[in-house]
Amino acid sequence: MVSAGTVSGDLNNITSLFSTYTSNISELTSCWKGDSYDSLTAKANDFASSYSSTIQNGMNSFQEAVAAYQQYDDTKKNLEIAKNNYNQAIANKDSANANKYNTDYANLSNELTNLKSKIESALNSAKGAVLEAESNSVQDLATGKTVSGGSANSAIQSAIDWAIAVAADDSHGYSQETRYGNPNYDCSSLVISAYEAAGIPVQEAGAGYTGNMRSAFTSVGFEWIPGNPNVDDLQPGDVLLNENSHTEMYVGDGMNVGAHANYDGSNGDSSGREINVQNYKGPWEGVLRYIGDGATSVQV
Repeated sequence: MVSAGTVSGDLNNITSLFSTYTSNISELTSCWKGDSYDSLTAKANDFASSYSSTIQNGMNSFQEAVAAYQQYDDTKKNLEIAKNNYNQAIANKDSANANKYNTDYANLSNELTNLKSKIESALNSAKGAVLEAESNSVQDLATGKTVSGGSANSAIQSAIDWAIAVAADDSHGYSQETRYGNPNYDCSSLVISAYEAAGIPVQEAGAGYTGNMRSAFTSVGFEWIPGNPNVDDLQPGDVLLNENSHTEMYVGDGMNVGAHANYDGSNGDSSGREINVQNYKGPWEGVLRYIGDGATSVQV
């Protein structure tokens, strides 16, 4: 059975990991420049402080539950001993000891009830810490920005669903002349239209092609994360951007959706490859990530 000491050791390991995390962040001077680096260490410390506190509270509560259960287990054994002693005293017609063991039995029964309540209370506190951690806003570890609640996530999912539906509909192909669904799309109009359909006014903000997407998107709740990302660092809905050439949307599970080329010179997608979902490919200059209304961009 897990012991309170084991839980305490695990907690120490987690505290050490958070310390390593913040230390590693502080060593990134060669990777970040300007304002985004200046505030990175502070954001990392804020993240570690917030989450380590939540985890510590939860594990402390679980440690209390484990310790109380160990007492419960011992008390239960002592209760059985008291019961057997009482029965033996009754059989021996030893009323004095029978009364003593009966009192012991009653006290141990009350202690079991109290310990059971203590265990349940501690476990509920531990569960509460887990729920608190899950309900905290999602942190972007690269920049420390916070995604604001479910509305941001809902908009992202709507944009993904819309783009995947267009890719599955072969009446839409690739074209720079008949873009924005008339009936086709090019790479930028597909991504722009997906987020417009999700209720985020990127086109109103001025997005019209890859060259102005960055400024328009960051004005309506996206942040710019520079550099070619590893697929493991991406989040569904991330807009992958090369400002002078191409853009696609990451949809999760190592896949992108994008509009690529007109292969047959006609409307629609006879090949199924003009607009499609395919394995992640790069390289990219950076990522536009939606973090909610009122966000500010990180310019590097």
